[in-house]
Amino acid sequence: MQVVLDTRGLQLSVKNHCFFIEAENESRLIHPSRVGSFLVTAPCRISSPALILAAENQVPVIICNNCGKPEARIWSSRFINTSALRRGQYRFSQQEQGLLWAADMIRLKIDGQKANLQYLANRRPAMAELVRQSVESIVMIVNQFTEQVETSEVILKKHILSMEAYSAARYWAIAGTRLPTPFTFSIREKRHPADAFNAGINYLYGMLRNEAETAVLSVGLDPALGVIHRDGYRLPSLVFDMMEPFRPVMDRLMLAAIFDNYFKPDDFEAGATGYLITKSGRKSLISLFTKRLYGRVQFRGNLTTLKNQILNEAKRLTVLIRKP
Repeated sequence: MQVVLDTRGLQLSVKNHCFFIEAENESRLIHPSRVGSFLVTAPCRISSPALILAAENQVPVIICNNCGKPEARIWSSRFINTSALRRGQYRFSQQEQGLLWAADMIRLKIDGQKANLQYLANRRPAMAELVRQSVESIVMIVNQFTEQVETSEVILKKHILSMEAYSAARYWAIAGTRLPTPFTFSIREKRHPADAFNAGINYLYGMLRNEAETAVLSVGLDPALGVIHRDGYRLPSLVFDMMEPFRPVMDRLMLAAIFDNYFKPDDFEAGATGYLITKSGRKSLISLFTKRLYGRVQFRGNLTTLKNQILNEAKRLTVLIRKP
């Protein structure tokens, strides 16, 4: 399970070879085998023995800012990766094989977006015709990409990016304008969101990033060496690549919560630089995410938890990289 440390002044230490959590008038002992990761979202005290116990048991400690973006990660120094795997990863990222893998990830993402559009049409039947037209146009673009015979890596990458961008534009244009206030939006904003939906989905994506990064590191891959997303300072491009097919899962989570009136009026508030998520809002989002993370989802014909599906994708990538 993921343990969230979201109370100011909370203390994490070690007692009887277990994690010991203290917060005001309550305390809790948790065996390391039961912890998948620690997510720190508020100022708290963590002892060095607790960090060592986490490292020894391959339990990452992830420190996030108020937007859910990971700012630091404490991980074991005993890496399981081999130099051969990472050399293979570099070659894979530069070849057509890597681009075909990336294209498959983007197609899975688009399939999820189409399913979410149909979900919106089912919730609001008046949207059915608009959704049908948008899905048809997305399918047409995807088919055009599939029919391309050009094998140049540069052209192939441009096709993948164009396919993803077109689908995203149609998808968000419909989803954003059909939501109730204050969640309606016209532009997908990654920074300084001007609406509650973008603030909430950014936070969910931040937690998804934590899981994708954990999966990538656990199989020994370099999180900074991706295929589609650009390389750069502090950019875990492979993690972003790995997240793509799972983003629609987060979208559906947010959409369903909005339509089911899950959020309270004080969960989001307008700030000087955009919408902010209050402490109650963060608790609600973390609860939603954790329930979904350990709930079963269908992916590539397999039915297991979302957490396992993300890890399975990382393992699948290592198999592709190692292929001669």
